[in-house]
Amino acid sequence: MVFNMLGSEDHHDSSIHFQDETEPLLNGHANGHSKKTETNQDEPQKNDNKPFLTRRQLLTLLSLGITSTLQNASFAILTPFFPVEASKKGTKQWQIGLIFGIYSLISFVISPLCGKILPRVGGKFMFLSGLWISAGCNMLFGALDRLQSGPQFIYFCFLLRCVGAVGSAACGTASFALITNCFPNNIAQMLAWMETFSGLGVMIGPFIGGVFYQIGGYQLPFLVLGGACMVCVPINIFLLPSQRDVSSEMGSMRQLFTIPTVWPICVAIMMVPAGLGFFDATIALHAKQFDVTPVTIGLMFLLTGGIYACLSPLWGYLADKKKYTRLMIEIGFIFIATSYLFIGPSPLLKMKSSLTNIWIGLVILGVGLGSGLVPTFQDVMMSARKYGMPDTMATHSVTSGLFNSMFALGSFIGPTFGSLMVQQIGFEWSVTVFALAAIIVTILVLVMDLCEKNCGRSGKSSKVIFSIVEDDRESFLPASAGIQDKPDQA
Repeated sequence: MVFNMLGSEDHHDSSIHFQDETEPLLNGHANGHSKKTETNQDEPQKNDNKPFLTRRQLLTLLSLGITSTLQNASFAILTPFFPVEASKKGTKQWQIGLIFGIYSLISFVISPLCGKILPRVGGKFMFLSGLWISAGCNMLFGALDRLQSGPQFIYFCFLLRCVGAVGSAACGTASFALITNCFPNNIAQMLAWMETFSGLGVMIGPFIGGVFYQIGGYQLPFLVLGGACMVCVPINIFLLPSQRDVSSEMGSMRQLFTIPTVWPICVAIMMVPAGLGFFDATIALHAKQFDVTPVTIGLMFLLTGGIYACLSPLWGYLADKKKYTRLMIEIGFIFIATSYLFIGPSPLLKMKSSLTNIWIGLVILGVGLGSGLVPTFQDVMMSARKYGMPDTMATHSVTSGLFNSMFALGSFIGPTFGSLMVQQIGFEWSVTVFALAAIIVTILVLVMDLCEKNCGRSGKSSKVIFSIVEDDRESFLPASAGIQDKPDQA
């Protein structure tokens, strides 16, 4: 299996292969053809512009996607009722916020470690074990209302959220690595579909949580969604492809971070969930001045998430086919900054606060989120390959861990520091700060892109990186790649 993401002439046939049914037959790439195809020269010509999925690939995508939907819905079901229930147990407001935020903080710490060890334990095993842990913790969370009020309730909330976050980090990191290896020629497009499934879960989670809470009280939402995730474990045992072998090679996170183009993209990944988390914690209180109902607040999130989920496949397709990942990120963050200014509205615009401004801003935000986030993973993968990292499960794993870690960090920073900022300077100036941060991200990505092009960075510059991390050379070079220092060729 050969990866052709950058069209580079330096290929390394060292990828971790999946079972024969998962071999990608996308876009008619010559390197992925079977012997039967090689004997019939007319066949690839007919299918050059007709990308398609094998039956196994389709089942893999659906299996991972449905699981992602249920997991994200399980994460979001707490929003409508848990703060009220926790306050009845004597939990303070800042403790409730920390119970929400600790989940993302643990994911930030654990995701890189999961990406590091994934090649040794295997993507399928890590995915299934992480899913089992997170589903079990979610079901146990439904029994916390039986605990005594005070420290006992609070301690077990933190314990289950922390352990559940470990499982979620393992599951999320493994799913990205599995997608990358199953669909090497359509990475961004397939990850965009995964983002669609994730967005769907985030959208329906609060609604499902509220409905089941009204029907059966505190326990029912956790038992239903946690149980659904648990059922997915045996199903995925049969549906997910198995690796032919598990490599002892582990990717180098240090090597990835020595690539200068990765840093601005990490900031971009972090800023998207930071903004969303900020609105999760504050927009309901801001909209109170317009006497809106909880249903209307739910529709606001549904609108933004719906637009994001619907447009994500389009952004993924463009990232895969056109490779204009950084331009898409820049355009996306311009839209995001504009949406923040409208939602406030920012005092800089000198507009009167109104519900119409909020709706307009949320529509713009939904458009910008997909363009700003979906191409980031593809861009990091392209940079890693361009700077000499091999196309192996080890590289894909550390990249997945990096993406999930930065996303989790943003999910923690947004609601935590955003809420503090609202208390100090108000909602309108807080969204102005977030808009300024989005503009800074746009400038960083643009400057980085221009510098790379003007400095002539290419695959040949990987020697610079090798010299920086000479001590780690053996940790990321596959034994079969046969990479040796060669004189530069024109």
